[in-house]
Amino acid sequence: MPAILEDPSTTISTPPSLSLSLKSNLPQITTPIKTTLKSGVPVTLYPVTSGPSSLPQTLIRFLHREFSTEIERGCTYPMEEAMGAERFKEYWFGMFAVVALIDLDYSGALSEPGNEALSEDRDWEKECLGTFYVKPNYPGRCSHVCNAGFLTTGAVRNQGVGMVMGKAYLHFAPLLGYKYSVFNLVFENNVASVKIWEKLGFDVIGRVPGAARLANSEKLVDALIIGKDLVDKEVVVEE
Repeated sequence: MPAILEDPSTTISTPPSLSLSLKSNLPQITTPIKTTLKSGVPVTLYPVTSGPSSLPQTLIRFLHREFSTEIERGCTYPMEEAMGAERFKEYWFGMFAVVALIDLDYSGALSEPGNEALSEDRDWEKECLGTFYVKPNYPGRCSHVCNAGFLTTGAVRNQGVGMVMGKAYLHFAPLLGYKYSVFNLVFENNVASVKIWEKLGFDVIGRVPGAARLANSEKLVDALIIGKDLVDKEVVVEE
């Protein structure tokens, strides 16, 4: 479920109010989420709060390749060229991110996933399902409005990973202190992504006509601006 990144050359630092939320809600923010795909495969979503150095480098290299491939497809992200590996690490994992992995007990490696779940020697192509980050959409006085970028790995498309990560996003974003979520550029012809956000209670709050030149369309494609209030709102999934 790719979503759209903002300008990767810009950096917004963590505002003090969100740093306080991170500290006060640390046990909940750092606790992995266990769930299942629609096929019944058990999945754990691991929060990443200590930057890219806390992750296996083999995992980061795999996700960078997946991200670069998605950019090269030219259908879901606005950039025409993928960013380098070092820039990707800081951009994606520099503030707060989540990585979705198949449970080790399901693959037979361990009975209970622990620190070994993020070991260097896992087969990421088979066991890593996707990742997303959360960060402020605007600086300063508007930094309580968040944005997110999503990446579903190529081998697990159409298995419900996008919905699992979308629900996890709505779990973590309020704990991080965010009050509202905005996705700036969701291309209208990315039907699967639009449906996920609609099911999770997001609304289309704006439209940018002819915003994108995409590889899967001969015509310019409109971009939707999608938003959701994160305060005192339950996640209600429409069937």
